[in-house]
Amino acid sequence: MIIGTTRRFLGVAALGLTLAISACGAPRQQPQDVEKTPHGYVEGAEELAEPQSAIAYAARGAQRLRLLDLTTGSEKEVGLAVGAERLTEDGRFVYVDDGDRTLEIVDAGVWTVDHTDHVHYYRAPSRSIGTLPLDAPVRTVAGFGAHTTVGTADGRVTVLDRRELEAGKVAELTTIDSKSSTPLAVPYAEQLLVAVGDDPGRPADRIVAMDAKGRPTGAFQAPCAAPRGWAVLRGGAVIACQNSLVRVKQEGDKLTAKVLPSPRTPVPSDGFGYRPRSNEAAVADRTGIWSVNAAKATLRYVPATGRELVAAASPADGSTVLALDASDQLISYDLGTGKVLAEKPLRAAGLTLDTDRAYLADPGNRVIHEIDYRDGLRTARTLKVAERPDLTVQVGR
Repeated sequence: MIIGTTRRFLGVAALGLTLAISACGAPRQQPQDVEKTPHGYVEGAEELAEPQSAIAYAARGAQRLRLLDLTTGSEKEVGLAVGAERLTEDGRFVYVDDGDRTLEIVDAGVWTVDHTDHVHYYRAPSRSIGTLPLDAPVRTVAGFGAHTTVGTADGRVTVLDRRELEAGKVAELTTIDSKSSTPLAVPYAEQLLVAVGDDPGRPADRIVAMDAKGRPTGAFQAPCAAPRGWAVLRGGAVIACQNSLVRVKQEGDKLTAKVLPSPRTPVPSDGFGYRPRSNEAAVADRTGIWSVNAAKATLRYVPATGRELVAAASPADGSTVLALDASDQLISYDLGTGKVLAEKPLRAAGLTLDTDRAYLADPGNRVIHEIDYRDGLRTARTLKVAERPDLTVQVGR
């Protein structure tokens, strides 16, 4: 997940989960039965034993998206109909924003399906699925499970069927009027966590659970002044509010919401940084870092005295957090004491993590730095790329 280059709406990483649920939940067959669909089978995709992670990147304004395979170092290109001004990802799909009213959706062709007790890794051809014309400039994109939502500057949210994206089709389900200036709806547990207000000229003031048609489900309603960033983690979804965070968790067939007051206000408006299939996420502003644990419903603050932070991400080890500052320093902090554990100078435009490495793009030198964040911020690789990586996200995690 990229912080700094593009807001991290992304997230989290239980991608394409709905593709395999029926296989995992199928009744046990009798010995004489023949299994017609093997467990984990996805039509048109190859299942592999290892993650198929890639960096999707574009030069600003370019009409092409490049995919850097992190295993082989090879690249491939997907042509675009729009000039790229911002990238957002949901682990499989890359949403290319033209800076105005058109969103192009690219299937990166690599993804992970998380079944909690085991995972599946897939590869398929990468391709552009198509464009989504909108009535106002794009402000938010959130994709998870069955749905993708696109929020626009007019306070409206367009809901897409993400299963149809997997089939190569852009299918709109509905448009939700948030009745506020906050166009945000987070897909979670087959529902939508929608920012709602009472004045189209002011930010939303609460989160309401809705179905895919924009109808309140009655699951919960939680106060949330000026909703901003979000993350879907294993232990639940978290949404940052001005002075708090809301943690939403699925418990059986129900959704519950818990408000976590911020130890310091206001909470930053940028997105969260986190590694896939984890319970911890972090977000930073100039003064420090907020670290949330979704499973435990805890929120901690780490001050960054004398530094101007531009990004943060959680390795999800319960003890450290990473940050990038305005002077191009990558820093590892002790989450409990705020002590600097390691520091590394790196020219970088963003920060993203997977389960073992951090990736930072250096557009001027056309490289991607691969950092072992478990080993004192050691540089594991410096990956040369074909074009300026002005805009970067990680997919396939």
